[in-house]
Amino acid sequence: MEHLQDAEQWEYGALSDMVLKSDDAIVLADAQGVVLLANAGACEVVGLPAEAMNGTKVQEFGRETMHEFQHVAVGAVVANNVEITVRDAKLKHSSGLTHSVDLTMTPTATDRGPMVAIGIRESNEKYRQTKLFRGLLEAAPDGMVIVNRDGAIVLVNAQVEELFGYRRAELVGEQVEILVPDRYSGMHMAFRNGYVSEPRTRPMGMAGDLHARRKDGSEFPIEVTLSPLETDEGLLVSAAIRDISERRRMQEETDRVKDEFFATVSHELRTPLTSMIGYGELMTDLEELSPQGQRFLSVIMRSAERELRLVDDLLTLVAIEESGLAIRSAEIDLERVVREAVEAARPRAEEAVLSLSLETPGIAVPMYGDRDRLGQAMDNLLSNAIKFTPAEGSVRVVLRSRGPSAEIDVIDTGVGIGDEDPDALFERLFRTPDAVAQQTPGAGLGLTIALAIVEAHAGTIEVVASSNPGTTFRMTFPLRPGASSD
Repeated sequence: MEHLQDAEQWEYGALSDMVLKSDDAIVLADAQGVVLLANAGACEVVGLPAEAMNGTKVQEFGRETMHEFQHVAVGAVVANNVEITVRDAKLKHSSGLTHSVDLTMTPTATDRGPMVAIGIRESNEKYRQTKLFRGLLEAAPDGMVIVNRDGAIVLVNAQVEELFGYRRAELVGEQVEILVPDRYSGMHMAFRNGYVSEPRTRPMGMAGDLHARRKDGSEFPIEVTLSPLETDEGLLVSAAIRDISERRRMQEETDRVKDEFFATVSHELRTPLTSMIGYGELMTDLEELSPQGQRFLSVIMRSAERELRLVDDLLTLVAIEESGLAIRSAEIDLERVVREAVEAARPRAEEAVLSLSLETPGIAVPMYGDRDRLGQAMDNLLSNAIKFTPAEGSVRVVLRSRGPSAEIDVIDTGVGIGDEDPDALFERLFRTPDAVAQQTPGAGLGLTIALAIVEAHAGTIEVVASSNPGTTFRMTFPLRPGASSD
């Protein structure tokens, strides 16, 4: 605190101006101990607005701040014209917290008579720690609200004033529910009581369903991170509050653009490709086509089918990333699903000069699952095996039922995966260096989608190590209770 004791007499106006501008917490009292002036620092330390402190006696304001001893000390300071420091005086904040402070009482002569300037400072190391803590609080990018175990607000930073439109003096001492919409207040009080019993760092509002209320009654979406603070005065709870209004707006705009993109892809790509494939199938029946025309048409059909599969894979991948893969589960025969997938892939295998074989138990393998999605996973694995297996090679599919689960192996005699990490094969858009170098068709989506389909059925997919050349992918699915086994 600036030293106010001076042989010269102060003009009260100049003294008041200096007290109000001081960074220290200072109260100015007359010779009878009546508070005339309290600056912002004193108001913050005590937790009361200036108007609530002015006119009270020093032994009254701030409750335990100035007890009778301090009142007597004020008289002694004036009578003897000496400065007195009271160490470890108990100050009770308006929130109910009590902490120790040093009170320095300085006699000051003014044109209105003798007065006493009372500086309030937390003791030594604690003062420095408190100052550091408050500095960090002010530097935080989010609004910070500190409440006690009863839910009363103890401290707020400047960001809270900006977010909510309150002055600090309006919030300190109030219940934290003042910042919560009325429809949430009852639930919030119950949650607060439960949190105090088991305090831990916890994020809230990650789903975007949490709102706060400003002083004018308007609401805005927020995210909150709660953290417990153990202090000498008991448990405090720190709430970091972030306004996510702009993020919400950007997310809505992103969703709108994405929806438009889906509609464009579906209409502008899938529709023409489907039409090309349909007319191509009609043209294959025309007798007027020469053998060369038939070959050209076959190339066109394969290219259109490849592009349609790519579009379908892209749309499936985006749907998976948005909200997870939706499946329509029903009782199905897995043996039939696998057999149909193999038969659908046979023309591609014959065109690539590969042998394609299937081994099954010869009986139904019942399970609950999505027939179309499981067929899509099989198509992706078979397509992968056919693409990476040289001519005269083989692709073999083996279906086994083992007790409560079924295994499907897709085994090829292709180039294998070399030194690649097997887990990397299932990453989105991943392609091996050999596939890139040889310009093998594909976008690196098939295995990613197969993984999502398998996991949606509570199954697993993996690359099985083998001493034989090529690659073996194995899918494992749980069967329904009572299913037959080998």
